[in-house]
Amino acid sequence: MVLRILVLSLGSFAVGTGTFVVTGVLKDIAEDLSISVASAGLLVTVFAATFAVGSPVLVVAAGNVGRRRLLVGALVLFALAKVAAALAPSFSVLLGARVAAACGAAVFTPVASAVATSFAPPELRGRALSVRTMGVNIAWLVGVPLGTVVGGHYGWRTSFVLVAVLATGAALGVRALLPAVEASARGGFPSNLRVVKSGAVVAGLGLTILALMASFVVLTYVRPVLENLTHLATGGVGLMLAVFGLASIPGALLSGYVADRWGCRISMITVLAVLSVSLFSFSVLPAAQAGSVLTVLGTVAALVAWSVAAFAFLPLQQYRLIEVAPEGQNAALALNASAIQAGQGIGAGLGALALYYGSVEVLGGRSIVRSGGFRCPQLPGSICTTLTLH
Repeated sequence: MVLRILVLSLGSFAVGTGTFVVTGVLKDIAEDLSISVASAGLLVTVFAATFAVGSPVLVVAAGNVGRRRLLVGALVLFALAKVAAALAPSFSVLLGARVAAACGAAVFTPVASAVATSFAPPELRGRALSVRTMGVNIAWLVGVPLGTVVGGHYGWRTSFVLVAVLATGAALGVRALLPAVEASARGGFPSNLRVVKSGAVVAGLGLTILALMASFVVLTYVRPVLENLTHLATGGVGLMLAVFGLASIPGALLSGYVADRWGCRISMITVLAVLSVSLFSFSVLPAAQAGSVLTVLGTVAALVAWSVAAFAFLPLQQYRLIEVAPEGQNAALALNASAIQAGQGIGAGLGALALYYGSVEVLGGRSIVRSGGFRCPQLPGSICTTLTLH
């Protein structure tokens, strides 16, 4: 079981690196293609929008395809898209490559989660999801910082070549080590999306969108935010992104353990509270002397808290959706993946507006926590905290 889930985690590492490395080289892309940083942020928005719309459609449409074959195909498409991105002569071509990459990621991400849970007994599903998503955490720890540094020194196109190599290796690993898994979908597109009739599923998807919106207001433009606060060069920013990735590991592991043992109420409230405070910190910190030791340490603390909370949230949400929609978990996870990307895209757009009308200091200042109405399946009648933007 462990080896199979680790293979899926390897694929998640490649997809996670390819998805998020653009945030580390966004400034370089803007300079090279003679566009603004805010315009370059469309690379995040377009990817997210394609993923959000495409994930449930593509996953349900491919419901009769063997899971291993589908996962390998998704990774190959992702790798080819990254090659196209590396060779893109213009911003419009680069946007097209991001659309193709998003289609590959939109299939791989929810299918990998569903397959991972199928390998684990019910009492270990939370931890299985945590290990599967660990590839994304390692991507933030190793892949994104490495891609940022490589892109900064050798050009942003090189970072996409690196991602293409990673995705190709992951596809070969999945093909060689993952056993054949039969398709599990039955019925047509409408029947597979009946999960949206569940109020708990709809509320959970809304919570996912709001939480990711809050994070990506800052994360899309994390490099200029960190440079503004710390006055560090490319290497220093890459190191801080590595700290962000390192902190995500205990966050993901803790969420799986807590989900298996205690359910979601207290853990979700705590996670969203920490997420809110850490994001708000990026607007408070500039009040101190930018580049000072105090500001640098405060920035690191905010990054760590943000990472732990954000990466604890993701597997916890997947765990909960599987619990409330066990018969429609493939569709529920695909819709959740869409909600993640929708939140990312909306957050990136809001961040672009903030940059256009203000400055990087305001990016973290609009994320707050307030009570909401998502009911946790393990604790009937409990009320989870929701995250929203004002």
